[in-house]
Amino acid sequence: MSYKPRLKEDYSNSVVSALMKKLGQKNIMQVPKLEKIVVSRGVGSAVGDKKLIDHAIDELTLITGQRALATLSKKDVASFKLRKGTPIGVKVTLRGDKMFEFLDRLITIALPRVRDFQGINNKGFDGRGNYTLGIKEQIIFPEINFDKVDRIRGMDLTVVTSGKNKEATLALLKEMNFPFIENKKEKKINWGRMAKTSAIQRNLKRIKLSNKFMKKRRELKKIIKNRKLPLEERFNAQLKLAKLPPNSARIRVRNRCEITGRSHGVYRKLRISRIALRELASKGRIPGMTKSSW
Repeated sequence: MSYKPRLKEDYSNSVVSALMKKLGQKNIMQVPKLEKIVVSRGVGSAVGDKKLIDHAIDELTLITGQRALATLSKKDVASFKLRKGTPIGVKVTLRGDKMFEFLDRLITIALPRVRDFQGINNKGFDGRGNYTLGIKEQIIFPEINFDKVDRIRGMDLTVVTSGKNKEATLALLKEMNFPFIENKKEKKINWGRMAKTSAIQRNLKRIKLSNKFMKKRRELKKIIKNRKLPLEERFNAQLKLAKLPPNSARIRVRNRCEITGRSHGVYRKLRISRIALRELASKGRIPGMTKSSW
């Protein structure tokens, strides 16, 4: 009898049937399956010291049980003193039995050794059947000898599946016993220093007053500026305009942030301050806005 990894047997015996019921699929070929796992690590400091690449290759080879390969830069970057073809990373692509063996060790041994481990985040899906997980410390793997580690380094794991969307991939990984965090509450955004409530309410009153007398003020100003009308009529219009509440003028209204109430650094089109814009953009809540990096 040939050897078969435990996780591979579980997939054939129980996971496939469970996914067919859960996803409502009738054909066994429609069931999502694992295709490969890519373990990678970027070694940017290898530009100055090429021995770091050899050290990273040895570590990933120990962890995965398969020889790691160096990844080369695709272009020259003068600011980083980087030349095209320079080794700047390491990666391993696992398939077949080695993939299932590595995944079994990761779920049952490595991840529970993470300090204060509560589960992994379920936001690493790209919507096309792939899930990416970041690991901060390589010492969670028992294959690594802590005494021989010169520096704590992390790595990225990308699980590639045949699932066509996030729901199918998530269902597959849950059946494979991935320890996802359930109903993780999103952290509240820290907006910094908020404006005084009294200042915000005073500005709202001025907005209401401005909208109420807008039409009347416009008509009086039109009469005042019309030089064809008699001087007496224009003077009476000027007196009527002066009798209106001073806060009914549009110029008395401050542009304030709709979220924080701040009056400084406010974008008129978005009606939010620079601080609120930065926080929302970093969380991806503003459609079409992306982070820039140099």
